Amino acid sequence: MKAPEIPPEETERQAALERTGLLDTEPEERFDRYTRMARKAFRVPIALVSLVDKNRQWFKSCQGLAASETSRDVSFCGHAIHDSGILIIEDTMEDPRFADNPLVTEAPNIRFYAGAPLHNSEGFRLGTLCLIDPTPRSFDKEDQSLLREMADCVEREINMQAATEFYRELKHSERRSRAIIEGTRIGTWEWNVQTGETVFNERWANICGYTLDELEPVSIETWLAFAHPDDLPESERLLKAHFAGELSEYDYRCRMKHKNGHWVWVHDRGQVFEWTLNGEPLMMYGTHADITEEMSNLSKIQHQNEALAILNDLALDTETNDDIRIEKALRLGSDYLKLPLGIVSEIHSNVYSIRWFVAPEDAGLEQNASFPLKDTYCSMLLGSRESLAIAHMARSSYRDHRCYDKFGLESYLAAPIFIKDRLYGTLNFSSPEPREQDFSDTEIKFVTLLARWVGALIERQLSVQMLTKLVEQTPGMLYQYQQWPDGRVSFPYTSPGITDIYGVTAEEAHEDASICFTKIHPDDLPKVAASIERSEESLTLWHSHYRVTDGKSGWRWVEGKSSPERMPDGSTMWQGYIADIDEAKQTELALQESEVQLRRLYELSPIGIALNDYVSGAFLDVNEALLSPTQYSRDQLMAMDYFELLPPDFENHRQQIIAELQSERRFGPYEVEIVRADGSTYPAIVRGMRISNPSGQPLIWTLIEDISERKKVDRMKSEFISTVSHELRTPLTSISGSLGLVESGTLGALPSQAERMVSIAHRNAEQLKQLVDDLLDMEKLVSGKMTMNLRIQELGPVIEESAERLKTYALDSGVSVQIEDSSPNCMAKIDRSRLGQAFTNLLSNAIKFSPPEGEVLVCTEVEHDLVRILVTDQGPGIPDNFRGRIFQKFAQADSSDTRGKRGTGLGLAITKEIMTQMGGDVGFESREGRGSTFWLGLPLEQVKA
Repeated sequence: MKAPEIPPEETERQAALERTGLLDTEPEERFDRYTRMARKAFRVPIALVSLVDKNRQWFKSCQGLAASETSRDVSFCGHAIHDSGILIIEDTMEDPRFADNPLVTEAPNIRFYAGAPLHNSEGFRLGTLCLIDPTPRSFDKEDQSLLREMADCVEREINMQAATEFYRELKHSERRSRAIIEGTRIGTWEWNVQTGETVFNERWANICGYTLDELEPVSIETWLAFAHPDDLPESERLLKAHFAGELSEYDYRCRMKHKNGHWVWVHDRGQVFEWTLNGEPLMMYGTHADITEEMSNLSKIQHQNEALAILNDLALDTETNDDIRIEKALRLGSDYLKLPLGIVSEIHSNVYSIRWFVAPEDAGLEQNASFPLKDTYCSMLLGSRESLAIAHMARSSYRDHRCYDKFGLESYLAAPIFIKDRLYGTLNFSSPEPREQDFSDTEIKFVTLLARWVGALIERQLSVQMLTKLVEQTPGMLYQYQQWPDGRVSFPYTSPGITDIYGVTAEEAHEDASICFTKIHPDDLPKVAASIERSEESLTLWHSHYRVTDGKSGWRWVEGKSSPERMPDGSTMWQGYIADIDEAKQTELALQESEVQLRRLYELSPIGIALNDYVSGAFLDVNEALLSPTQYSRDQLMAMDYFELLPPDFENHRQQIIAELQSERRFGPYEVEIVRADGSTYPAIVRGMRISNPSGQPLIWTLIEDISERKKVDRMKSEFISTVSHELRTPLTSISGSLGLVESGTLGALPSQAERMVSIAHRNAEQLKQLVDDLLDMEKLVSGKMTMNLRIQELGPVIEESAERLKTYALDSGVSVQIEDSSPNCMAKIDRSRLGQAFTNLLSNAIKFSPPEGEVLVCTEVEHDLVRILVTDQGPGIPDNFRGRIFQKFAQADSSDTRGKRGTGLGLAITKEIMTQMGGDVGFESREGRGSTFWLGLPLEQVKA
């Protein structure tokens, strides 16, 4: 079987079929009549009016067949519509196109088929009038002619319906067109081009303010009389072009004179519908539409577009000079408004100043010229944020203002300029001539928007001026650095400080930033380049310290910091600063070196050092000198707190240390026993101070000095001194006594030279005896073997007795001793003998070191609950380098002034031990070369009445 092919014009044919409106409609007698006639005339069981649709053949009339449609793929009619002739198949079994067609092999078992195509008025074959017989048969020419005549009758029925529908639609369209014309109030005209006769409707006359009766008789001259003379040449040109076929229609907007004297705009459109036999235009039909309002709106729109074009032009202007841009804005605004004077003013207090202007040469305006504000038109704007528009000053309510008398401007349009919500001045346009019409809303809005644009420009200009001043005062350089994927680099902007940093100008760096990289220290350049690359890849903050040179001085440290941003062209832009930090960096490096050295000292120090948390006591750091004697590892010690190194009986000292740290931020020195890892202890001197780290955390630095060896040496020295003292004391007593007898002459007179030698020997023996006594006293004091008989006693007698004992010594030395009992009857708990010994040591030293004819002053003073005995001399004073050792055993000042006055070096050490064991203290004040004051301090018990 061969399915029917699709005709080339199938789309148009299908559209024509659908326009008939026959598909899927009810059976109609006018079609059924012809199928019945065909069935009888040709004696066939089936006759059909078949219409070939997209995918089917549908039967508008069907005689002898129950189906209303079949598939187009198996249809015979699908083949028949390919040609205007009748398709005849006398025996389908003999035709290979149909032999195996289902309609042949099955019901209705077609063996004979004859189909005459049905055409519409456009010539498209829509279907067929066909005959079907299950028996093969012949079909001669007479039969074919009769079938064609019947098919023509069916065609007339189809096309007659289409014509009827067309006529009905045409009448409907005509009525609708008339309704539209009347509803839209459009004038119509008919013009006989050859005779000039015209026909107008009533609306045509109304447009010009007349009735049609008022215009009768009408002709083409009627129109010519109303047309604006300036519009006639263009109208004639367009008509000739239409008559010549160059334009499909005549279309022109022109003006016509209204009955009241003004001009109305009309849209005149027409077309030639009839031509003479010679091809000349005969009848032309057209319309007139009143477009006066439309043209007025169009004029407003054009005026608005012109204003927007000016504002857009100004906004997109690439000019960088703000003065030029503002002057351009004034010039464009003046031309647009047709007002010759344009001014941007600035208002300060009561003064009006011209900052920018455009004006005719004879206007007499000068830049920066100033006027009293009250004399200007702008004074009428004060207190308002709105624009001021005056079309004719002489007719306005402002005509009595003093500005009119002074300047005589008739038309004036101005808007205030605000910068950061503060009135800066005004943008105003004016003319000495009045305007015929008031300023339009568009013109007022234009000046308002232009004033905002000028204000933004002035604000930016002021901001740039301020920023420029700030940038010039900013140390280092502010910059924009741009890097492209192809390796090009530039500084689009740099502050003048670039010269101080790199020794190049901003212009040089703008062209090629690589010149700045040649100023970077070779050792730092790879690091800087790598940091820039990382910042570009991750778009994170760039921050670097490196060295540069400006070519005039040495290398200096700088710090750079900037934020990157990816640009649309693929480049990267950094914005930030570079500052000279050479002084701070040098200080930092020196501090780092100092910290390294201090760390070395810390690690190499022979004294144990620990850093502890003030609150918890936990160890934060320790040096090797603390680990060694404690026998702890670093990890063990770091897991402990400070007080775990102290014995249990240290609790009283612990509370005292805490109190000292809170009040004085330091403690010690204290001699304590430090507990080792194995539980044993060793003696140490402990002192420390409280600090805070940069984050404010309180810490304690502690020095823990191992004095085991010192204790051992002191013990050996004490044992040695004790042994020597006891072994020397007995023979020294005997030697001193014997020399005393010999010196006194008891054993007889001696030669003078021998007497002098014996005297020297006796004096030295006494000194050696005193040294031994001092050594023994010191041993007893240190070992605690010296008994103190403490009782509350008066201090005055002790002072007097001691002074009396040294009276002869003072006389021999040429020194006077003055006692001032400024605080008499003071009582203290003392050992009378030992206090006398301590006071004698101070007084004898004062006499010893006083110059001849010098004076030693002794007095007492009471302060709160403390009494002090003061001894003041006029000696050389205590050297600064000796003051820290003055109370140590065997300590003596080494100077030329004291070299011949040395003693045992134990007197002050014994005095300190005596006062300590009596619960008192000893101290001094001295200025080298000005004398000294030594004092003994004791708790005051009472003052005797």
